[in-house]
Amino acid sequence: MSSYAQNDTDSTLIPDWDLFVQLQNKRVYNAALMNESILKKIFEGSNVSYPPRYIYWRAFKAEQELELWAKDSSSQPYKLIKTYPISRLCGDLGPKRREGDMQIPEGFYKVTDFNPNSSYWLSFKINYPNGSDSILGSKKRLGGNIFIHGDTVTIGCLPMTDSLIKEIYWLTILNKNVLDSSEFIPFHIYPIRLSNENWQLLYKEYWGDQTKIQFWNSLQGVYNYFENDFQIPEITIDDKGFYKVIYPTKNNQQNNGLSDSRLGESR
Repeated sequence: MSSYAQNDTDSTLIPDWDLFVQLQNKRVYNAALMNESILKKIFEGSNVSYPPRYIYWRAFKAEQELELWAKDSSSQPYKLIKTYPISRLCGDLGPKRREGDMQIPEGFYKVTDFNPNSSYWLSFKINYPNGSDSILGSKKRLGGNIFIHGDTVTIGCLPMTDSLIKEIYWLTILNKNVLDSSEFIPFHIYPIRLSNENWQLLYKEYWGDQTKIQFWNSLQGVYNYFENDFQIPEITIDDKGFYKVIYPTKNNQQNNGLSDSRLGESR
C-alpha cells in the first residue's frame, strides 16, 4: 500500500503507544471523545470489562467483515463484541505474495504500530510479511505497510471508513496500553468463513489452483479451534510456510494468544 497511501509508512508511525503521547494528536483525542461512551455501553452489554484486557480482531474477506472479540482473562473464552463492515476489497481471494499484487494478506498477524497522521485519518499496522509470507512469497519483493485504516480505498489494506476507524483505532490503542510487554493484539485474516458449505464454493472456484487450496487448508486448524473453544491456539509455521496448531496438553495451560516465535516474524 505504500505507493498509494503516502503518509502510511514506517517513517510516520508513532512508536510510543502511551495514551498521553497518542492523545496529543487531535485526531486521536477526537476519536476518544466521540467513542468512549459508545464503547463503554457496548462492552457493558457484552459483560466484558472496559477497557478490555484482551482483544482479538478476525477479518473475513469474502464477507467483508471485521469481528471484534474480547475477554477479561487469559483462561476465559472470547466473546464476540461487534462486527464491522470492511468498506472495500481489492484483488482476489488468496494470500498476498509480492509487492504490487493488489492482494490483501491472509494468515495470522499481530498489530505492531499506530499512525494517527495517516492519509486515511487513522491507521494501525500489522506485521505482514510474517514467517509464513517470507517462505511462500516473493523472496525479493514481499512488500509491506499493510494497515487497517479509514476511507474506502485500498490496494492491499483493510479500509473501514473514517467514522469506523475512529472507534476501532481508539479501542485498539487502549488495549495496547493494558497489555504486558510480552503480549500483543492478534489480527487474523481469512479468505472466507471456512465452513463446510464455503469449502464447497472454494473447491468449485479454485480447484485448479492447488497452491491456494493447500494454503487455506493450513488455516483450517486455527479456524476450527477458535470456533469450538473461542480461544486462540498456539500456532507454529513449518518449513514449507504452512500454519500448524499446537494442541494443548493437560500440563500446558491455554494462554491469550501467540508469542512472536509462534507467529513468525519476517525472516
